[in-house]
Amino acid sequence: MPTPIEEWYFQIPTCTRIYMTATVVLTLALQLEWTTPFQVFYNYDYAFSRGQYWRVFTTFLYMGKFSLEWLLNMYFIIQYCRDLEEGSFLNRPADFAWLLILMCIILLVVAPYLGFIYLGSLLVSSMTYMWSRFYSYLFINFMGLFTVSAAYFPWVMLAFSSVVESRWPKGELAAIGVGHVFWFLSEEWPRRVESGGSRPLRAPKVLCKLLHQDLDEDADNVDNAGAGDQQHTDDHDAGMEYDAGRADAAASTDSGVGEESSAPFTAPTTHASSGSSSSTATRYSENSEAVQRRVPRPDLDADLD
Repeated sequence: MPTPIEEWYFQIPTCTRIYMTATVVLTLALQLEWTTPFQVFYNYDYAFSRGQYWRVFTTFLYMGKFSLEWLLNMYFIIQYCRDLEEGSFLNRPADFAWLLILMCIILLVVAPYLGFIYLGSLLVSSMTYMWSRFYSYLFINFMGLFTVSAAYFPWVMLAFSSVVESRWPKGELAAIGVGHVFWFLSEEWPRRVESGGSRPLRAPKVLCKLLHQDLDEDADNVDNAGAGDQQHTDDHDAGMEYDAGRADAAASTDSGVGEESSAPFTAPTTHASSGSSSSTATRYSENSEAVQRRVPRPDLDADLD
C-alpha cells in the first residue's frame, strides 16, 4: 500500500513532477558536494564551444543550496506550475512541456545580455507570472501582511525582492516579460478573430505522442478557438454590463472567486488526496469556462435568478 507521501508525489502531473524531482536531485548533489555550482552554471562558450551541454539543463535546476529562497522556489513550482498543468493545460501535457522548452530557449538567449548564469529562479518567475494571468480572479494573502489580487502578485514579489536585496530587478523584469509573451500567445491570441484560431505554441506531434496527448482533441480545440472568438467577445461584453447588485451577489455566492488564502503566497486551490486524476479533471472541467473566458459562470446566473 503506498504511503501518503508516495500518493502525493504521484498525484503531481508529469512535467511538474519531473522538474521538481530534477531540482531536488541536483540540490542534494550540491549539498553533498558531489558537484559544485561552477559545474552547473550556463555559459555559451562552456556549453557549446567546450561541449559541456549539460549546462543548458542544469542552469534551470539550480536554486541554490537548501535555504528559505530554495523552499520558496520549490513551493512556487509545486503550487503554480501544478495549477497550470492541471488547470489551464488540462489534458495537454505536451503543450505544457513545449511551453517550458520554448521558455527555456528564450531565457538562454537573453541570459548573456542580462549577465545571469543561473536561470532556475527566472523560469519560476515566468511560470508564476503566467499563473497570475490565468488565475487573476484569485486573491493571495502576502505573508499575512495584506491581500493582493493574483494579477499583481508577481509585481509585489518583484518590489519585495528589490527592497530586500537593494538592487534593480532586471532579471525578474525579463522573466515577467517572457511570461507575458507566452501567456499572450497561449491564451489571448487564439481567441482573437485575426488569429484564425491558430495556436502558435502547439506542441509537435512527436511530443504529443510521447506524452500521450490526443491529437484529434487538440485539433478540435484549435478549430473551436477561432470559431468561438466572437461569441467569447460578446459574452465578455455582456458580463461587463452586470449591475453592481448582481456582481456582489455573485461574489458572495461563489466561494472559490475572491476567496483569500490562509497560507503565505497560497492561492485558494486544493488538490485531491486520492484518485486525483479523475477528481481534478472533474473539478477543472466544471470551472473551465469560467476560468478561460473570464466571464460570470452560468450556474451563478441560475442561482441568482
